[in-house]
Amino acid sequence: MEAKLTDCYTMSEGKALMSGTEALVRLLLEQSRIDRLNGLKTEGLVSGYPGSPLGGLDIALGKAKAFLDEEGIHFQPAVNEELAATALWGSQHIDLYDNPDIQGVFSMWYGKGPGLDRAMDALRHANQGGVAPHGGMVIAVGDDPTGKSSTLAYQSDQNFHSLGIPYFFPKNVSDIISMGLEAFALSRYSGCCVGLKIVVDVADSNAVVDMSKLRPSLPILKSNNLVHVTKHDPAGLRESKLHEVRLPAVQTWCKQSDNVAQIYLPVKKGKTRLGIIGVGKIANEVNEALGILLPGSGEKNKIAFTALNMPWPLPEQKLLEMLAVVDEVLVIEEKRSFVEEQVAKLSVKQGLNILLSGKTTPDGVNLLPAFGELSLESVINAIVSRASQHLVSLNKKEKPSELNGLSEIPTRQPYYCAGCPHNSSTKLPNGEIVGMGIGCHSISGFINPDTITNFTQMGGEGAFWIGRAPFSERSHSFQNMGDGTYAHSGYLGVRAAVASGVNITFKMLVNDAVAMTGGQSAQGGSSPSLMSKQLLAEGVKKVVIVSDKPDEISSTGSWPTSVDFFHRDKILKVQDDLSNIKGVTALLHVQTCATELRRRRKRKILPKRAEKIYINPAVCEGCGDCAKSSNCVALKPKFDGEADKRVIDHSVCNDDYSCLNGFCPSFVAVVPKVKERPEIQLPVSKILPDPVIINKKITNIYLAGIGGTGVSTLSAVLVMAARLDDIYAQAVSQTGLSQKNGAVTSQIRISKSESLRLRMSRIPDGEADLLLACDSVVGVADNSLKVLNKRKSQAIINIDIDPVGVVGFGNGITVSEKTVFSRLRKFLDVKNCSTYNIQKISETLMGNKITANVMMLGIALQKGMIPISVRSVEKALTLNGASVSENLKALQWGRWLAHDPQYVLNVSGYGKNRFLEYKPEDVELDALIKTFSEKLTSYQNKNYAERYKKIMDAVKSQFGDTAVSQKTAKALFRGMAIKDEYEVARLMLSTTFTESLISKFGTARPSGYYLAPPLLSFLKDVNGLPKKIRFGSWMRFIFLALTKFKGLRETSFDPFSYSQERKLEVKFKNALITKLSDPKKLRERPETFEAQLDIALEVKGYGHIKRKSLETAILALQ
Repeated sequence: MEAKLTDCYTMSEGKALMSGTEALVRLLLEQSRIDRLNGLKTEGLVSGYPGSPLGGLDIALGKAKAFLDEEGIHFQPAVNEELAATALWGSQHIDLYDNPDIQGVFSMWYGKGPGLDRAMDALRHANQGGVAPHGGMVIAVGDDPTGKSSTLAYQSDQNFHSLGIPYFFPKNVSDIISMGLEAFALSRYSGCCVGLKIVVDVADSNAVVDMSKLRPSLPILKSNNLVHVTKHDPAGLRESKLHEVRLPAVQTWCKQSDNVAQIYLPVKKGKTRLGIIGVGKIANEVNEALGILLPGSGEKNKIAFTALNMPWPLPEQKLLEMLAVVDEVLVIEEKRSFVEEQVAKLSVKQGLNILLSGKTTPDGVNLLPAFGELSLESVINAIVSRASQHLVSLNKKEKPSELNGLSEIPTRQPYYCAGCPHNSSTKLPNGEIVGMGIGCHSISGFINPDTITNFTQMGGEGAFWIGRAPFSERSHSFQNMGDGTYAHSGYLGVRAAVASGVNITFKMLVNDAVAMTGGQSAQGGSSPSLMSKQLLAEGVKKVVIVSDKPDEISSTGSWPTSVDFFHRDKILKVQDDLSNIKGVTALLHVQTCATELRRRRKRKILPKRAEKIYINPAVCEGCGDCAKSSNCVALKPKFDGEADKRVIDHSVCNDDYSCLNGFCPSFVAVVPKVKERPEIQLPVSKILPDPVIINKKITNIYLAGIGGTGVSTLSAVLVMAARLDDIYAQAVSQTGLSQKNGAVTSQIRISKSESLRLRMSRIPDGEADLLLACDSVVGVADNSLKVLNKRKSQAIINIDIDPVGVVGFGNGITVSEKTVFSRLRKFLDVKNCSTYNIQKISETLMGNKITANVMMLGIALQKGMIPISVRSVEKALTLNGASVSENLKALQWGRWLAHDPQYVLNVSGYGKNRFLEYKPEDVELDALIKTFSEKLTSYQNKNYAERYKKIMDAVKSQFGDTAVSQKTAKALFRGMAIKDEYEVARLMLSTTFTESLISKFGTARPSGYYLAPPLLSFLKDVNGLPKKIRFGSWMRFIFLALTKFKGLRETSFDPFSYSQERKLEVKFKNALITKLSDPKKLRERPETFEAQLDIALEVKGYGHIKRKSLETAILALQ
């Protein structure tokens, strides 16, 4: 049968690929099918609010609409979690009030940990009120135990207990379905709501699932009618029913169920020394640990193990089977003890004479942490520690390399997408602080942490300031809020601020999508015009609209007359004005989410922008003002031997154009010509051999990359390919907020054995067979290095290193190749590491960088590092449906690169060194002097260049080919090659620039230039600075005329020489030449001289950007 991505919803035999969220969809479909098989006429209802790790569930439900409709399952996205819970409990009342033509509604609520907090009042009413006999309510909670994509680290066990809601804790993807089906059956039998605690490692997993094992064997029991929902029970009766009828019914169920706990007792009879209880997902870690510690030890009969699937209420009768035969029980559970306390109570109640350990030993010594996640190492240490007390001898695990002593490397934190509205909307006037809230705008906490407050809960935006205001020296504050939060609960924060009388400006991004969890529309959201009316009706004093298209926005919708409209360039001035208004004000930043905009353009829902923006690298000075102005990740640094320039990475650029605000003449607009890129064809005459696959019992693959570049997709492709090869695989990806240009990792485990599902989803430390570092910064982060083993691990590393953040803005920084390899060497044998400038190779062979990750996959496949057939990977890429032909070609090029790397480099037409980055230390001083002399000849004339060479020869005679000499060569060249009007004109017409335009866009002529000519300096922008103006393609004729007059440079006939900027530049050049006139004297104080050179090299940019550094350098050189 032909494989499909939807097999997870339809197949009942064989294997299928399924994610954690897809498992929840299949749970609903399966419940409907079981009801129909049992002769019940039911329908389903699912409602909740998206949030990581269940952030993609509503998207999965939307994609599965046809299957849901067929089964009579209704998906109702909710405004917030508590209203979703209330609606679901409402569905349990249809027999009481609505005369339905069905027998019941099975209902599922979903949300993350904070959503459960919010919904507890509604769920308490539902659980004490009861459910319908043929209905049932399942509460699916996504727990984020480390807070990787949440404001806090969550543990929902105690909340379930407080509510009196029994719950299951799935260990893997298939458990979600089997335990979910039992949860529905138990809910109907007991009248309780029943929970599913789904942690990140399960929700964010993809796995090959045996579809014949989805339905559990369930107890056949008849319900007590008293457990179900009735009309108008008084509060006391509801409480007593829960504790005297419903929860005892749960225990009755547990006695009959084989699924609430799996108990593994030794085969041989005799006294078992240690019994281990692994709670929920951690049971797989325990299983992994026992797999390491027990084989060949001869001690298997001294340890018993229980995988506990229902942490509350404890299935007492089941657990007593193990407790009765052990000397000590070790409870291994993540975060605060919960099961341990229940086991202690049970032991006392039954009079068992056994020792109990868990968070502490029986003597009270700390054993397992009560916070965060449990690592395999901590589980192993706990087992070994307690086993040794009973003289149980276990194997030793190979100890991985230590992380201490490594060179520091920055963390790749989440960052705004290219062209994100928040790049503008989060800007603040100097000295101001803004309130943080829930949404992508919270990423500014990573970029500028000193200008933003602490987190509050969703819906608490603004109230933080209400508490601070009476005691603050500030009279006004700002508060960020997204339109999704506003619809969810944020409007109450606005109402509270109005009622309290504080002075606050709410900065609301209206971006047409819940960007943080997948780009969904905000449920219950309002249009910007309706929001403005709501805000004014609530008592907000002033509402202002800021947008990238204010004229277009103002002409659509029905706006209150008091609303003003401004371009986003004026956002700082607008905020200043609003801060002076007493009371509550609101700034609505109306601009579509950049990622959603890109998606709509790709799907042709919106037209693409006709022009691309390009930077002339020769004109660019590397000042970084474009980065500061736009805060855009598409602006990347590129060292060209002269300076760190900026280039636009068009593979991630979303055509926002905000980089044009940088005060620099290097930007041009280009209308790309539709042309067939001359393709470099895959070889036809040469034969690419099939890879020789290295098979292992379990193959562990660690992917590391940047959010948004397809790392998680690559992982899913590999798991699907395994399924097509009829073997098992599972993968867990770190996603959520990290997708926003931050670190994304995926850990893949492949095996022929179905028992893989009982192994931990992550790769144990020191057990990775392959590191596929699509981004080397993430690839050498601590968490990545921990899985490596110098004896066995292999690696494929992309050494085209993207900067962390935006260089030149906030805490943006570049990372050197040297740093990457210094960290890798401790964990990896150099012989097992292959490095590639993969982005450059991809751009050359494929015309873009997007296929680079697939190309790396091809390399690994051809080297036999992945135990999956090439044909299945190709089929999986085809099933994925995205850029299929392009990805298949990239995969083939990757395979060729592994098989015959020199051939690939040769057919690209650039030779062996084509993909080597320029490195300053690789260039000799003579070559540098020669290059700069040639440039100065073109700049002015041969005599001018000879003057440069003469000075540098004298410097070289004193300092040799040293770092000081190289710095001098660069500083002197940049001082002498003043980029005045004549030079900018020449560089705009240069052959090099023209050829780069033709190569990239198929045209030699820009359609526009963005300049701020000194003659028009009286024109000012919103900040009072010279205004950049767009000039048409005719400007090239002006440039052509200017190049004819470069001989006037620095003469009395030069009309441009009288500007203050030019006078400073000439003064700097002369000061530098004077300083270098006696190199012998400079040798007397080399440290001082080098410090002066460093200051001189900071002279960059144009106009007011350059002026301050010029003045500083001139002073330093005196």
